[in-house]
Amino acid sequence: MLRKLLVPVDGSPQSVKAVKLAAELASKYDAEIVLLHVLLRGHMPEGLKRALNIEVGKSRSHSDNMNLVIVPEEIMARVDRPGETQLSIDELQLVGKYVLSSVEVICKEAGLSKVTRRAEEGDPARVIVKVAEEIKPDMIVMGSRGLSNLKGILIGSVSHKVSQLAKCTCVTVR
Repeated sequence: MLRKLLVPVDGSPQSVKAVKLAAELASKYDAEIVLLHVLLRGHMPEGLKRALNIEVGKSRSHSDNMNLVIVPEEIMARVDRPGETQLSIDELQLVGKYVLSSVEVICKEAGLSKVTRRAEEGDPARVIVKVAEEIKPDMIVMGSRGLSNLKGILIGSVSHKVSQLAKCTCVTVR
């Protein structure tokens, strides 16, 4: 029986697929979903920049969608600058709020009422495992590949590290 699912999200297509699967499971078992976004101090992966630019473009053209958190123009201007990856913690928290809000919509559309959002700072794999130890989910559902760069592939993916360290079932979505 599933009572609680932890779903780390970073804005990648794989994390969105993970949310959709988790929402389907939670709906079937009347389980709680905890959405987790890990803030990387002062750093924004290139993939998240691209995702924000795409989504912000959508939100500007569909301004009637009140489910979206609008990322302020000054942050997007910094995100758009070539080579700009350093953002303040406040800016990263706002981006994290956007990412969490955008995937929470998927859960709400699936009819789920037990959805919690969390944003934590630190190394993604360590933070995911730490939160899992704290909230004791029955399962972690996460994307197989996030928005990190080639370094992440060479050193080892977050999903691989989490599956090795977590004490609960881990499902990796491709």
